[in-house]
Amino acid sequence: MVELTERMARALADELDMLTEDLVSDILAENPGYHDAALVTLAELRHSCRTNLRRVLQLLGRRLPAGVRPFDAAAATGTRRAEQRVPLDSVLRSYRLGGRVIWRALVRMAKEDERVDREQMLDVATAVWTVVDEASSALARAYRDTEVQLRRLDEHRRHALVEDLLRGRGQEGGFAEQAAAELGLPVEGSYVVLAADLAPDGTPGLATPQDTLAVHGVRSVWQPRAQTLVGLVALERRDVGSVLELLRGGVRARVGVSPDVHGLGEVGTAHDLALLALRTLPPGEAGLAVLDERLPEALVARSPELADRLVEVVLGPLLRLPAAECAVLLETLTAWLETNRSAAATAARLYCHRNTVLNRLRRLESLLGHAPHEYRGGLALSLALIAHDLRTGEGCSARSSDRGPSGPCERSSQLGRPGETRSGAE
Repeated sequence: MVELTERMARALADELDMLTEDLVSDILAENPGYHDAALVTLAELRHSCRTNLRRVLQLLGRRLPAGVRPFDAAAATGTRRAEQRVPLDSVLRSYRLGGRVIWRALVRMAKEDERVDREQMLDVATAVWTVVDEASSALARAYRDTEVQLRRLDEHRRHALVEDLLRGRGQEGGFAEQAAAELGLPVEGSYVVLAADLAPDGTPGLATPQDTLAVHGVRSVWQPRAQTLVGLVALERRDVGSVLELLRGGVRARVGVSPDVHGLGEVGTAHDLALLALRTLPPGEAGLAVLDERLPEALVARSPELADRLVEVVLGPLLRLPAAECAVLLETLTAWLETNRSAAATAARLYCHRNTVLNRLRRLESLLGHAPHEYRGGLALSLALIAHDLRTGEGCSARSSDRGPSGPCERSSQLGRPGETRSGAE
């Protein structure tokens, strides 16, 4: 029966032009989305139909040219249609319509030839649909391979667009509009930028932020960058607080939050502010750091050199004390400033006597050279304490390596126990 299939396929090759027009008509009638969306021009559709029909007939008629891969035409169609973003199911449907056109022509030929019976045509049908199925598989493989490559290119393109926005290219004429169209974001409206550290296990400091926001209709783009995960979030009539509340459950490291800015062109500035906000949290501390809520910390973090100088000048004598004494005095000073300079409230917080707090404050005054009650002195102390807290792994006696570590007995002899009234540090 192979001979019959070959003979009929070779004869049908002479009707290639007619078969091509039949196939084009069937596609336009039964698969209109393939052409109506202007993804494929009519001329290109006609050329593709002719090429693929000819190759299937060559395979059935065993007349494949030497050196030609059997399913190269199908693979080329799959690649091209993937590049044109034609849905794969539409492409495969059109290919199956091609198989139907060939089978319909073969049935017509069989009716005109009395020597061909039904049993023989069943074998011919098997041969036809075997070739069509194999060609369809080759087409689908090429389509998917190309789709993967295009996805990588698209991801690279998206990455480049976000990088350019963060570098400030959004201020260039037309760039913000182009980036918005490709990233699926609005050009105008308010934006907030988030910068998340890596978590201790190396994963991003925010868990699935894009999916979390998308569920609530918030558009955003997230991208790894250096040691952070950066997010551009379109607020679109939402306030920053409500968006952050959606993300709060996924916080696993430091996350800096910029103020809201207007338009995609301003996200470069917002990114710088988000990184600054992130640095207002000590390393290793997980949480959302909103810049506008941490402006004193941001002032200190903005200039590390000045922050170091501030700590040295304001707190240096205190930090050079033995560790135990330093820790108690730092704790007292911090509590006193945080309780609006109330000795009673500080004593209640530290579970000690009010006189103990007053004695420690006098000890601090003698160490630091000025009274903590003074306006400028208190301001400098507050900023110096913030700078000290933001330091990485530096303890009270880190600048005095010649001093040995202090133990509990040293603390007891110098500072006394909570509730006692003693001289010296108290």
